[in-house]
Amino acid sequence: MTENISIMIKPASSKCNLKCSYCFYHSVAEKRRVSDYGFMKYETLEEIVKKAINFSNGGRCSINFQGGEPTLIGLDFYKKLIDYANNYNVNGTKISYAIQTNGTIINDEWAQFFKKNNFLVGVSLDGTKEVHNSYRISNDGRSTFNKVMKSISILKKYEVPFNILTVVTPSLCRRITSVYNFFKKNQLSYLQFIPCIEPLNETWGKRQYSLKPEEFGEFLKRLFDLWYEDIMSNEFISIRYFDNILGLFLKYEYEACDMKGVCSCQNIIEADGSVYPCDFYTYDEYKIGNIYKNTFDEIYNSSKTEAFVRSSLNIDTECLNCKYRNICRGGCKRYRAENNLNYFCSAYKEFFDDKLEKFQDIIFYLNKKENRKFGK
Repeated sequence: MTENISIMIKPASSKCNLKCSYCFYHSVAEKRRVSDYGFMKYETLEEIVKKAINFSNGGRCSINFQGGEPTLIGLDFYKKLIDYANNYNVNGTKISYAIQTNGTIINDEWAQFFKKNNFLVGVSLDGTKEVHNSYRISNDGRSTFNKVMKSISILKKYEVPFNILTVVTPSLCRRITSVYNFFKKNQLSYLQFIPCIEPLNETWGKRQYSLKPEEFGEFLKRLFDLWYEDIMSNEFISIRYFDNILGLFLKYEYEACDMKGVCSCQNIIEADGSVYPCDFYTYDEYKIGNIYKNTFDEIYNSSKTEAFVRSSLNIDTECLNCKYRNICRGGCKRYRAENNLNYFCSAYKEFFDDKLEKFQDIIFYLNKKENRKFGK
């Protein structure tokens, strides 16, 4: 029987060459018994690849890398990955690779490797130099913007597929028009915006980088207006959140896990082989197995995994009775604050009230455009 599996490997554990003020993984790691598991050993990587391919058995296997900063472990680690995958993939499993990086280390050799092995690269970039350097600085306090832009130019040079991951902060909200135009000017057309998150079990809104719901609501509306104008002018820009909503109108299921309304086991694997259900919950108490001790069948079917998934179904009564429930679905479990209500609930309601009908306009326009293409 074939299965599909997605895993996220943290080969450098919590190690990073940046000191981003809003980094959620730093706040996670400092609360664990062991904050940094060091660099992943080759034998751990081999065990992961072997068990993932065996579990998939000819299905699809998505192997993703994140950090910390996953490029810190060096390129040889990823060359070993390809060797292991080629060696163990005797059943025709369709393997895809992706990596999320801060974009400060990529050079020609990295880019050539990504291109040759069909990696999808996510680059963290918060917009213009002013906005990016407000939060994303090196460990010694230096600007990282120029390094990231250089890495992007190298990825373009070798035609490596990549997208941009942007954290939504108050600084970005105030400058969304200039940031959006900056992305367009630099031909960065695949964008993902995620609202800044607070440390677990901490009261929301107390940090310097904290994002208020009213700020996020205005951000969503303004971003949509910019995107809508481009789409209706036949100018392609992909924004993951908006793309997912469009897809829902077209009867597709959400692709983004934070929009599905229920958690699934994401198989986050730390450098020591420990497995967790979600990147936001890599705490000791949430560990659901270890790659040396457990198969993926055992991990998926463990009582701790089932309890984690079940807990994501607990949402506020206000959510259950909301007219936008089938679109919002309560959002990501990690963004739920008091009473299991999404901290940004009012922002999403404001956005849906104001812009939801325009998604129908886009679908009508795209259908009309497609019909003209085929002479209908």
